[in-house]
Amino acid sequence: MSNIFEINFLRFIKETGIIEPGDKILLAYSGGLDSGCLLYLLYKFRGALNIETKAFYLNHGIRAAEELSAEIELIKKNCAAYNTPLTVAAANVKKIARDEKLCVEDAARRTRYSLLSGAARETGCNKIATAHHLDDSAETVILKLIKGASPSASGGIAAAFKNIIRPLLFAGRDEIEKYSRENGLSHSTDSTNADNGYERNFLRAKIMPLIKELNPGFSSAISNFYDIQKEENDFIDSMVFDFHRMFAASCGSGSDGVFSVLAEEFNKIHTAVKRRYILHIFRLLNADGGRINYAAVQLALDYIENNRNAEYIQIIKNRLYIAKRASFDPARKYAAASNCITFSAVKPEARFDQKEFNPIEINAGGNKTLSCGGFNYRFTLNSACQQDLCHTSDGPEGFAFRFIMPPGTVLPLIIRPFSPGDKIKPFGMKGGTQKLSDLFVNEKIYGPLKKYIPVICAADGEIIAVCNIKISLYAAPFKAGADSIEGAYLFSAFSKEIL
Repeated sequence: MSNIFEINFLRFIKETGIIEPGDKILLAYSGGLDSGCLLYLLYKFRGALNIETKAFYLNHGIRAAEELSAEIELIKKNCAAYNTPLTVAAANVKKIARDEKLCVEDAARRTRYSLLSGAARETGCNKIATAHHLDDSAETVILKLIKGASPSASGGIAAAFKNIIRPLLFAGRDEIEKYSRENGLSHSTDSTNADNGYERNFLRAKIMPLIKELNPGFSSAISNFYDIQKEENDFIDSMVFDFHRMFAASCGSGSDGVFSVLAEEFNKIHTAVKRRYILHIFRLLNADGGRINYAAVQLALDYIENNRNAEYIQIIKNRLYIAKRASFDPARKYAAASNCITFSAVKPEARFDQKEFNPIEINAGGNKTLSCGGFNYRFTLNSACQQDLCHTSDGPEGFAFRFIMPPGTVLPLIIRPFSPGDKIKPFGMKGGTQKLSDLFVNEKIYGPLKKYIPVICAADGEIIAVCNIKISLYAAPFKAGADSIEGAYLFSAFSKEIL
């Protein structure tokens, strides 16, 4: 074989492995130059490659009837000449675009691939071939860059994706034109190719010639770029898959599934891997595909790394939600432990979205219980006696928060939620007050939790303590074995998280 184009065609197929002996290939045949060239090549090397070929033509319902009639006649003639069975289909692409709120180009592409897949099944073909070439790939890269695609999506057209193959991706359009001319191949010309209202036509007619003035070999350069990008993407993806396998826990599958990872482990990985992991999770949760752009990924990453004022965030409605889950330890001033990040395609249930608890009163000798925000509390108020003052261990109810109140404390005590503007005179501080909002910030209390932390007040409204966090000047620290104070009161709050 002396024809360099044909040699490169067969070499490309061998190197990529996109065609194997026994394949039954359905060609997306438009009648144009590129698909006409591929029709001829598949016919000529059918025996050498040990394959069967069939063709599929789609009338998009956009052009005039006279043009379409002539094109279909040419297609039938060429398929007959190359002994290739033909399927002809039609669709109203403009109507589909209106109904699905898509641009005509997107509607045409989606419709074409959907009908191709159906035709492949009906005709017994295991692969679908399209006639994309290097110039198409270069145009795709430019379009993606213009639209702000992420590195994982900014490559050109792949030689194969699932059962779709592109055997002409080794050649530029000039080479295809030259080969077709030398072999006398006939083709039709789509009049819509001259309409620069379509973004790819505009790019091809207006922008690509300028780029090629700077670099005539731009299409080949993009091919090299794609190869490098693919290898680097594969490397990052391998890190994502390893991380997911090692650290992700799942419940359910697809859109019903929830994936969770420990925040500590997530925070260890590189930012590039974090971004790619969010893309990976999005694809796992959305089996029907869909898109997530850079802004959405950044929103997700910012929430995970910085935002502590919301339990969950909606990234894409009904497609991706991210929540933060933690266990809060009353014995450590509600410090968060076992932090994890959850990803789901359905709106998560929030732990702290219920209404704040109603105030309760407690008198001397009394005890009250309270459940709110995933915590159980048991409050007791007794006269401070020696027996009580010797008790140090936490009870079966949970962690004990105790303090002594002096005689004359105005009862009953009121146990209520935090209110904006609340202030406390902290024990140990000489004069002055502190806003509870500042106290919560200083103690690093998770924002949504603060309305479920009991505030203990005297009957006159003076704040005596913030449960498990701080006591005021009007209370004294509990000390085991101290002398009882006549007329004083011992307040105890037993706290336990219930998850």
